[in-house]
Amino acid sequence: MKPDSEIQDEAERLERLAREWIVAGRAQPEPVTLAVLPERRAAVTTVPHRVLRIAVVRDDDDPEFLLLQDDPDPSRAAEQSSPLVLTRGDSAYDVLRDGYEVREEERLAEFLTPIADQIGAEGTIEDANPELVEEIATALEAATLAPSAQVRARADIVEFLEGRLSPSDLISAAIERQANRPQERESVAELLNERISVA
Repeated sequence: MKPDSEIQDEAERLERLAREWIVAGRAQPEPVTLAVLPERRAAVTTVPHRVLRIAVVRDDDDPEFLLLQDDPDPSRAAEQSSPLVLTRGDSAYDVLRDGYEVREEERLAEFLTPIADQIGAEGTIEDANPELVEEIATALEAATLAPSAQVRARADIVEFLEGRLSPSDLISAAIERQANRPQERESVAELLNERISVA
């Protein structure tokens, strides 16, 4: 999933756009789209992902942000399907983060479905293959986690392969860990030069 710092930067940009829209005095009754969230696909597939976009509406003099889901079938007329509101709130960051979590759930579900189907057919994958564990760990972005979280992620993968953890629980745990992963922070230290005189 996109790092938290990048989501924060993007949310600040959306909030600036929303404020400019309000200052311009636009009296638009319909939500105005600020961004469309890109798809993150695990593989080439013919299954259409839902179209997710961040929009803004005016709530008195403050913006209200919406995570909207449009019908993924472009053949349906726009008047036949109005967008579904998944999340709304006064924080662009919260709404944007929800959108990226939905995209991550889609990507991981697409990646794990064939493996889950195999587990469903066989009941379990005996002696979890280290290459398969590593492949799943890569998809879960485990390498970006703190060492203790990496260990727990791999334990969850083994439980999933043994049929003791559902795909949805594995995905939820992975997204929760991604949300709590350590952030890279840039710090600047200023050193003061001291001149010492010896008499």
